[in-house]
Amino acid sequence: EENSPAAYVHDTQCVLYDGPDERYTGRELCFNASEDKIVIVDVTDKTSPVTVGLTDYENVSYAHQGWLTEDQAYFLANDELDETTHETNTRTIVFDVTDLENPTVHFEHFHDTRSIDHNNYVHNGLVYQSNYTSGLRVLDAASVGDPDNPRLEPFGFFDTYPWHSDPTFDGTWSNYPYFESGTIAVSGIDEGLFLLSLSDGAGGLP
Repeated sequence: EENSPAAYVHDTQCVLYDGPDERYTGRELCFNASEDKIVIVDVTDKTSPVTVGLTDYENVSYAHQGWLTEDQAYFLANDELDETTHETNTRTIVFDVTDLENPTVHFEHFHDTRSIDHNNYVHNGLVYQSNYTSGLRVLDAASVGDPDNPRLEPFGFFDTYPWHSDPTFDGTWSNYPYFESGTIAVSGIDEGLFLLSLSDGAGGLP
């Protein structure tokens, strides 16, 4: 990779960029969770990827995975080891990527659990997180950009591992919320496949 120290990429989301930073409109960009930092790379030219911007964050242990909001203004990342190494509650780190060359931590959302956070995805304004022992956690991202009180709002959950919510590598590992039917597929490491849907009473649903 040009103009940057080499970085191991654990997980990435690559998009044809159509976000607020007009300098990169139409470029193919990858948003990488790279162990101890978040790295944004322009991969339009596959033979010569170029680092656009990068940042670390407080209490970094293992930058694991992340996903953009649908307006591509914010990147929601999880750190897979901070709950054990720093004894924090489950944490979602929200990065402001409106300036792709200068990504910054926008705010951190702390859950009421100690479980390890894992894969999270954004669909129709909701964040779907597979958080190991605390199950599927769904958050409303409508207020992420609120200038006075940026936040993620708990919306609903399904505990695929009801025995405890301790920071152990048990429970749900990933999910897929993109079926047209609205069905949410959730994997459990030892529990199998769960097929879920949001109930009428979840969050702000009527």
